Amino acid sequence: MELVRKLLIDTADNVSEYNLIIIPDNQGQVEQAERDKLIKYHLEIMRQNHLLDFEAHDYLDGSCSIINVQLTWAGQDYLSNIEDDTIWSKTKSVAQEKGLEIAKLSFDLLKNLAAQQAKQLLGIE
Repeated sequence: MELVRKLLIDTADNVSEYNLIIIPDNQGQVEQAERDKLIKYHLEIMRQNHLLDFEAHDYLDGSCSIINVQLTWAGQDYLSNIEDDTIWSKTKSVAQEKGLEIAKLSFDLLKNLAAQQAKQLLGIE
């Protein structure tokens, strides 16, 4: 979930790092290719959950380009709950206090937990 948060924040800040070209492992850049595959996987599942949108182009040589990464309304809404470091830290702390790993929480549960922490911080719950 840390990577999802980073991808959302960077996308909102228009960091072009995620306009990327993924190259096959056999071109001698295995570490970079593994990182890019991990980012591509997370971008794909984030798109499936309507957090962001982008264009992906697969090429015959096994490479892939991802361009025009943009937040959706749902992505901006979720980011509003997790962008603040204090709220994010509190959200992770609450999960850890219950013996849960933040990375293993469902998206909906994490979204609700973060919103609850934001409301508590604002004194409206």
